[in-house]
Amino acid sequence: MAKIDASENGPYIVTNLNKLTHSNNEPLETKEVMALCRCGASKTKPFCDGAHAINGFSSKKEREETYPEEEFVGKDITIVDNVGICAHAGECVKGAPDTFFTHEDNKRVSHPDNDGKEKIINTIKKCPSGSLAYKVDGKLEDQYFSEEEIVITKYGPLHVRGSVEFDNSELVSKEHYTLCRCGASKNKPFCDGMHAKTGFKG
Repeated sequence: MAKIDASENGPYIVTNLNKLTHSNNEPLETKEVMALCRCGASKTKPFCDGAHAINGFSSKKEREETYPEEEFVGKDITIVDNVGICAHAGECVKGAPDTFFTHEDNKRVSHPDNDGKEKIINTIKKCPSGSLAYKVDGKLEDQYFSEEEIVITKYGPLHVRGSVEFDNSELVSKEHYTLCRCGASKNKPFCDGMHAKTGFKG
């Protein structure tokens, strides 16, 4: 089984991973043990070159607020949302804008009866962070990938798929999640969309 360890103030140490690709499906050579940059400054991205030791990178999570998991019950499907792990990739609002989202009392609200069940399911499956899942007949569905892999997104986070082991108590979906590699996330080690605001390249 592949595994990721987030070293303190340093890179992600990835072991036993056989599939590492760019988002255009271009494969990268893998080794039994790899160090992937998460400070954003490596000149050999996606791999670590030790830049974190020079630029004073801190892996400390800065965001203090927490968010409860919410469930929005519809007649055919229940949407499960944990905004605290959201990477703000935008797949939800692009895929089913009538369902995702309105904002009420400073929280985002989903509307599971505004789109068809299949459209909502297909949209949720595109959410890379695992912040969205769904229930049908009370059964939680949050596992969509059968192969262990990490995808290096262009100018964005690591998309981890296929139940790659990562020891973190905040992990919502252990099957797929997004890890910051720009170094600017306030929700480290998870992506919070800061790469787009900082103009991260890599």
